[in-house]
Amino acid sequence: EEDDDEEEESRFALPDSAADYPLYILSVPFIAMFTLTIPDCATKRFENWYAVSFVMSIVWIGVLCHVMVEFAVGIACIQDIDPIVMGVLVLAVGTSVPDAIGSMIAARNGEADMAIANAVGSNVFDVLLGLGFPWFLAIIAGAPSVSGGIFPVCKDGIQVAVAILFCTVLLFVSVLAGNKWMMNTTVGVGLFALYMVYVIYTIASAASTGNQCGGG
Repeated sequence: EEDDDEEEESRFALPDSAADYPLYILSVPFIAMFTLTIPDCATKRFENWYAVSFVMSIVWIGVLCHVMVEFAVGIACIQDIDPIVMGVLVLAVGTSVPDAIGSMIAARNGEADMAIANAVGSNVFDVLLGLGFPWFLAIIAGAPSVSGGIFPVCKDGIQVAVAILFCTVLLFVSVLAGNKWMMNTTVGVGLFALYMVYVIYTIASAASTGNQCGGG
């Protein structure tokens, strides 16, 4: 139990560098909430509480994602930013951080197949369940924005985004096949560079066409 107490205290230990203090101050409330609500299965005291830890982690991910979406929508409305850009630069990155962390941990442990499966599986989940289930619930609940079981969606830029997604999957499989189904630094750097190209393209495209989905 003493080791468990020391580990909990180490989470709140002051950083060594003064440059880390702003991030530490912002992180303390979240660390405190997570410590109080999510049992640490790595400790002997809560080693059998893994189910509770999993459920509470999902709950916190949902809560934080909801807050992030509300802030992103508010900022987009105030600054008149294209919703496609907000989706790519803010929502997609923010909601994919847990997936990215999981993939990095698996890759560091030498389990590249698990890292790839996590990335692919999470995107399948996002497209099929992440998009379909909320609209299904909205229709069942009779949301005001739903008329006759139809949920209107602004399609500006969606066709190009879907085409890019399709090409990305083909390119990823081709690169893996050409590299004898092995992940290495060259493949990682190449994929990161392609993502930066995609971000730049999205920003440039939105800047040239303007916000066609907004009211103003």
